[in-house]
Amino acid sequence: MHRYPVAWGLDIGHASIKAVKVQRLKDQVSVLAYTIEPIAIPEGGDRDEALITALQQMAAREEFGDTPVVAALSGRQVWTKTVNIPLVGTKNVERMVELEARQQVPGDFDDVEWGYHTTPAADGSSLDVALFAVKREIAQDLVAKTKRTGLNLVGISVSSLGLYNFVRYDQEFPEEETVIILDVGAENTDLVLYQGEGLWMRTLAVSGNDITKAFMKKFRVSFEEAEQLKRQAVDSRQADKIIKVIEASLGELASEVQRSLGFYKQQNKEAKLENLVISGSTFRLPGLPEYMAERLRYQVNILEDLDKIKVANGLERDHFMHDLQSLGVAMGLALQGTGAARANVDLMPADLQLERVLRSKRWAGVLVAGALAATLVVDLSVAGSVFEQNNALVERAKKNFKEFTGRQSEARTALDEVPKKAQELKAFDPYGAHQGVIYGIAASVVGVLQDVVKERGKIEVDLKDRDRTNAPMVQAAYLRSLTIPEVPWFEDSGPFRPLAKKRDLILEVSIPRDAKPDEISRQVIDRLKALPVPGMVADPAARLFSDVQARGTRLEDETYWVIDRNHVDPETKNPKPLEEERKVKASVFTFVCTLNVPASASAPAAPEVKP
Repeated sequence: MHRYPVAWGLDIGHASIKAVKVQRLKDQVSVLAYTIEPIAIPEGGDRDEALITALQQMAAREEFGDTPVVAALSGRQVWTKTVNIPLVGTKNVERMVELEARQQVPGDFDDVEWGYHTTPAADGSSLDVALFAVKREIAQDLVAKTKRTGLNLVGISVSSLGLYNFVRYDQEFPEEETVIILDVGAENTDLVLYQGEGLWMRTLAVSGNDITKAFMKKFRVSFEEAEQLKRQAVDSRQADKIIKVIEASLGELASEVQRSLGFYKQQNKEAKLENLVISGSTFRLPGLPEYMAERLRYQVNILEDLDKIKVANGLERDHFMHDLQSLGVAMGLALQGTGAARANVDLMPADLQLERVLRSKRWAGVLVAGALAATLVVDLSVAGSVFEQNNALVERAKKNFKEFTGRQSEARTALDEVPKKAQELKAFDPYGAHQGVIYGIAASVVGVLQDVVKERGKIEVDLKDRDRTNAPMVQAAYLRSLTIPEVPWFEDSGPFRPLAKKRDLILEVSIPRDAKPDEISRQVIDRLKALPVPGMVADPAARLFSDVQARGTRLEDETYWVIDRNHVDPETKNPKPLEEERKVKASVFTFVCTLNVPASASAPAAPEVKP
């Protein structure tokens, strides 16, 4: 998920919507705003329409605008399972997890959105993988609702992960201790345990609605009236009487928690369980925290203050702390939006994720694509047209056989033309070999620059007289141009064969002055010299270039635009969209790379070209 400087976390519950707006400046996180909006369902009314109305009222009052929003699905909507896989290289983890997910996720795998979170297993030699999957229609329904209300939804997570992200980030506990989090929602209860980087979770069937039903049975009222009685009981001084009314439901909840913790202890015998963090409006009932502490024999911690996260000026701190008990999930979702969360599962429909990624591509990527565009277009336009003709003939033949059995002779005529077209297409093989050499060289050189950029990370530019909070973060190198020499495309050359004579590749790279140009230039040269010949060659140890040199450097201004709709004024702490032109001093290096030529190579004769 993309990181944003400011984001909203949206927790859609059964009876209300909780939303928290968080800002992240470097390592400092602050709460800018929050709101709790009741979902008022008229008698006999539709809950979906009531939910949309509540979202619209909340969005209008809080002025969400284009601020990114991360929402959550509840545990009862999401299929969850933890599996164990061997400890393998980072590149292979995603492949192994997907294979495991395809076997484990029930139903048609192509009809779900899924994600995962990995943690080290207790044995130290494997990984525990928490798999999450939701029916695509459920995720799409949430997207549709937020679109109707004008919210800028950028991610969909899980309520239990949201609460974990908040407690893990903000609440301070001893590192060696396993922390228990218990969140009692209206329709399900989330139980989460973590120690260090280890994470374990389970969804329990007993929920706040079971407590409401206990009020229904005792006072013989409707569910809505019982819910109202439960809310009024928060301010009651008759804690003992209230506990008596709901004791059966509480006992069932405590038993479920004890069974789950017993299972966890069997799997993690060295676990040290002492602290229980409770979350959710249900725990506002008088005497309930004390009851759970007595039954479970753990130190109960109520979410009533922040340890690391700050509360911004202008936000009523006392009111926020009073409501914090119900805001844990929304806080964690907002942290995920700003990139401060540990678990970053995103169940957003894949097509919308891709659309967002494409919108966020930077100009450097356009330059790289532009360097290869000309040859790609020629290849596709020529070979593609022949391919289309061939394919059209085959399809016509199939159609004739199926639909017009009486026209078999015409179908045979069409099929007779297919081999001729195939031969025509085969004539383009040498041209494809030529293109293969070009693509192989270009991909290798661009890969070197990508590796350097990735290893170096973002470079902060020193603007001297400018506020450093506005300083641009640039990458270590940018591709200016890539000129590849002509490569013989006739048959004797073949794809990825050694070249028959000396040829030089010219590469221009722009390096910002604050990125230590000379040091990066040497690194690029070393990497280029070490490149192997791409593709299928007789000697896999051969190098692509026999020599690489820097043949000149010039100093130029790089001009670019910075557009940040979520920019926050560092003085007023208020949103202030940023759109301005900037310049950065950069060194433009010209590298001359000599393509390697085997000593025995000789130039093959040019082919005879027939009209």
